[in-house]
Amino acid sequence: MHDTADLLPSDRLPDIQMSDEDVLARYRRKFHLSPACQLDMSMVRHHWDLERRLARELLGTPPEERWTAFEQAYTTLYQSCPWLNEAEDDARTRDDDLDFRHFLSILGGPQDVYEVGSGKARLLRYLARHGYRCVATEVTRERGAGWIEKDANIEWRCCDGVNLARFEPEGRYDSVISTHVVEHLHPDDVPAHMRNVAAILKPGGKYVLCMPHKYAGPCDLSDVFGLTDPVCMHLREYGWDETAAMLRAAGFGRIEAVYILPYRLRRHLKLHFASRAYFGYMRLVESVLGALPLTLNRKLGRIGQLFLFRPEVFIVAHKAPEPT
Repeated sequence: MHDTADLLPSDRLPDIQMSDEDVLARYRRKFHLSPACQLDMSMVRHHWDLERRLARELLGTPPEERWTAFEQAYTTLYQSCPWLNEAEDDARTRDDDLDFRHFLSILGGPQDVYEVGSGKARLLRYLARHGYRCVATEVTRERGAGWIEKDANIEWRCCDGVNLARFEPEGRYDSVISTHVVEHLHPDDVPAHMRNVAAILKPGGKYVLCMPHKYAGPCDLSDVFGLTDPVCMHLREYGWDETAAMLRAAGFGRIEAVYILPYRLRRHLKLHFASRAYFGYMRLVESVLGALPLTLNRKLGRIGQLFLFRPEVFIVAHKAPEPT
């Protein structure tokens, strides 16, 4: 698979058949911006130009410089586009219980949880309220620490998101979580990230991984302009097969796919599950979609809920327990 950050010219917005009003409406929905946020096309252009430049720089960064480069890139992004933090309309548009209650059964009872790339730590704040002992991390303090409630059962730490065993003891955590993080990592670092997750998990521990599926994407800023591939800060989007292959190479054993109902149905039903049988079904559907023309598999990927194909890769990977 190729990296896509250099597929388009960087000196202009994509050539799209949309009015400025449509672009602004798509942008506002994409980033959950409050109606009170004063938004105009100059802000969107600035965001586009910045992400395109930063994505190309990050893809070209050598391994020994990546933590510094990623920290600087995301600090620059959120300082230069402060409305992404300041105007997000969480209270009006989001419900923690509907978003996160499935994690309670996926993880099991209260335990030690480490999250890679916590952002505002919404998920960890929810888990902490249910008795979980949580460690939140980010590559930069520009997002994160200021959003964590001081009385929550959460510790804040900074790390590179890849070499976790340099920052944490081996075998320390019952579960590691990453939600919409892996697609932001340098593609060459993803296998190392997964090996390090396995290292800091206890025997029998779980890695709960959620990220957008490549056939339902792109899910970064590229989506605002109707593009078919990510060209901004999602440095690569993945599918089920390649993700599972990397997890197995990192030492994980049983792999389960997670199904949760679409958001609107969750208000009425509490159905969710993780199973190897569903993982097999996901791989089968993915292989069928992969044989279709690009534009068609993207369209079907986005309406995949009609045939139980979630628009994301949502996996529970189990580290082998200690031999008895």
